[in-house]
Amino acid sequence: MRINGWRRLWLLGSVLWAIVILALAGRFQPDGARPFANAEVLFVARLWVVPVAAIYAFGSGLAWVRRGFQAESS
Repeated sequence: MRINGWRRLWLLGSVLWAIVILALAGRFQPDGARPFANAEVLFVARLWVVPVAAIYAFGSGLAWVRRGFQAESS
């Protein structure tokens, strides 16, 4: 299976968003020497997963609706 242009764009955006989230998580860590607590790791993971999954679901929904209109007009 080949990745089309929209999925490549989503993948690039996901990776860039992960870099931003990880950079901010490291910057706002109160003490740079202590490791992250489990709650903090889950919070950072949710900050990445929720927007990425929502954008992917929204794009898939739009593609589904568009295919529905194209099938009716053909």
